[in-house]
Parts: sequence; C-alpha cells; structure tokens
Amino acid sequence: MTEDTEKILEALCDDPSSARERLLHVAGMMFADRGPDAVSTRELTKAAGANLSAIAYYFGGKDGLYNEAIDYTIAGTQHLIGGAEEKLRADLAAAGNDRDKLSEAAVIFVRAVLTALLGLGPEHWPRRLIMREIDTPTDAFDRLYEAIFQPLIGAFRDIVVAATGRDPDNPETIILTNALLGECLIFHRNRPIILRNLGWTEYTSERIGLVVDIVVDGILDALDLPKKTA
Repeated sequence: MTEDTEKILEALCDDPSSARERLLHVAGMMFADRGPDAVSTRELTKAAGANLSAIAYYFGGKDGLYNEAIDYTIAGTQHLIGGAEEKLRADLAAAGNDRDKLSEAAVIFVRAVLTALLGLGPEHWPRRLIMREIDTPTDAFDRLYEAIFQPLIGAFRDIVVAATGRDPDNPETIILTNALLGECLIFHRNRPIILRNLGWTEYTSERIGLVVDIVVDGILDALDLPKKTA
C-alpha cells in the first residue's frame, strides 16, 4: 500500500480501520482506472491492506464488490445532482415565459452538474467509474443509466422545452438535449486531451470555474437565452 493511497483512504473512510470501507474505495479507484476485469482480488486486498478472504466475506466476491462500487456511485451522484434537478424543475415552473428567469434556472443547474462532474482528486473515483461504464459498459450500465442519466436527460430536456417551446418528443428536442448534456460530460470524459490542449497538468478550482463559465455561456447561446450582464 502506498502512502498516497493511505492518505486517500483516511480521508474517504468514515472508519479508516474498516476493511470493508477500505476495500470499497480501493476497488472504486482501481476499477475506475482499469476496469473490473483487469484488477485481481489479490491486488485489491493488498492495496487495501486487507486479508485475501475479505472480499468474499464482505461482498461475496469481486462481482459483488463491483456492484457495491456502482451502488456507492449512484447514491453519491444522486446526492450531488438530485437536489439540483429538483430545484431546476421548481425554478422552471416559477419562471413561466420569463426568459431571464429561464436563463437563471438553466445557469444554476448547469453549474451544479459541471462542478459535480469535474471534482478534483483521485477520491472522486465515482465520476471516473461512470465514464468507464460509458466507454466500456458492463451489466451494471443499465442501473447507472436509469438512476443517473435518465434523470439528467430529463432535466436538460425540460430546459430545452421551456426555452424553445418544442414538443419534448420532437427529434430536434432530443438531439439538442443530448448535445447539451454532452457539453457537460466532455470536459470530464476527454479530460487528458483537453488538459493537454490547454497546457494544463490538472484542473484547479480556478480552471474549473473558467470551464463552467464558458460552457454555461455556450448552452445559453444554443438555447437563445439571455446572459446575465455585469
């Protein structure tokens, strides 16, 4: 176990001495980086400082551990974004046809989603695990789609419908909805490419703020919604 891994586990675990918690977070990081098939139980237990039998004892095997990592990812993402989705719907209902208020509602929601996606540090392994499932789906992808992506798509569709007045089932509405979601996902999914293009080694809080500002402005342009002036 490396010193860096130990520090991360101390920060992530409610009880850093818990073999179950340590295994969950070590597995989450390793599964997110390499995929479940490329990680052995021996590697997992060694990295977590746990007994080789601990995975079977706590999770029923590596598949059970992966499913637990997916459940943790779903719960954490819903905690981060679920409130933003609820607020968006309330804000859109209150805005009616007021395009300034529609713009404000969209900005608050998009900022929340982007900030959640671009969390800093290896401890944010659930974001990376989601992206791995997008690129290389396992049997768990359907659960992620239903719990995370369907609500996100629904929220972006609500913004598009409110801003454009289009039918929600119109193909143009669906395409624009997915394009707007893609604008948010790309800065995490294509992280290495974007960082190299910008000459950055990593995102910082200030850089995330810059990304969020530019993406938000682009989404408002796509929806022909007014931007807040200073």
